Amino acid sequence: MSSLFCARARILKGMKSRLSMHQPLYPCALSTHAKPESVGPPSKYASFTFSPDNFRAPDLPAGLRVVDVQLTVVRSDSDLDGFGKLVHDEREISVEKKNFEIVPWPVAGWRKLDPYTGDEAGTTEGDFEVKWEGDFYYGKNLAVSTPNNVYLDGLAEVPEKARADAEPNGNHLYLWMSDYHPDGGQLFWPREPIPFVVCLGPASAGDDVSPEDMQAFLIPEGKGVYFHPGTWHNGVYIQPKHSPARFLTRQGKVHARVSASWAAEFKTLLRVPLTDAIPAP
Repeated sequence: MSSLFCARARILKGMKSRLSMHQPLYPCALSTHAKPESVGPPSKYASFTFSPDNFRAPDLPAGLRVVDVQLTVVRSDSDLDGFGKLVHDEREISVEKKNFEIVPWPVAGWRKLDPYTGDEAGTTEGDFEVKWEGDFYYGKNLAVSTPNNVYLDGLAEVPEKARADAEPNGNHLYLWMSDYHPDGGQLFWPREPIPFVVCLGPASAGDDVSPEDMQAFLIPEGKGVYFHPGTWHNGVYIQPKHSPARFLTRQGKVHARVSASWAAEFKTLLRVPLTDAIPAP
């Protein structure tokens, strides 16, 4: 089909010499020399559909590898360098203050967006609820309108030992997935001043993120956290003694979410420490 198009283009231009079909006069979208675009993930990644049902109650197998995640106590922005910022007041980062990052809408071709367009959707905000139910840790994002807003954020035990009627030990959390938002940043601020933990991966890792890219951060009582667009994260994690809890979350209104299942893709769980003790500097 592309060769026919190229041949017609040559006839219309009045070309008298017969050109080789391997040297088209004009670029052809379907040229036999066009390199096919990569579609879908590499075959090494097992597919997992993050449907509402799968997010609430994923079928997690027994015997998953466990990777321990290093914990850093956040005392300043430098501790979150490359991931985000420590927040001292829920109002300090916003679109109105021009310091909340919204990623411009991607264009389909080579032409650029007109100035001051493509990033006007702003942010949405509301409560992010977290709670422990036995060994299962759940989050619910009330800031977004999607029905896909209730998550099993983690477990107190490996899946084969987790029980709904247990008293979680509160020493750590096993994470089976993480996600990022390509459209904008995200802010979390506790409605009541409690310490909490987040687990982050660098945006630079992109879709080829691995379990070893992830790092945990302890946010002190009375503080919040802001993630840059594209930063791998999941939710906010609290010890059982603080459950249930509510956080203000502010994020890009488009709410694009890209997820990775550590369990399905890497046969792995991340073990994140859940301490709330702040050691002396």
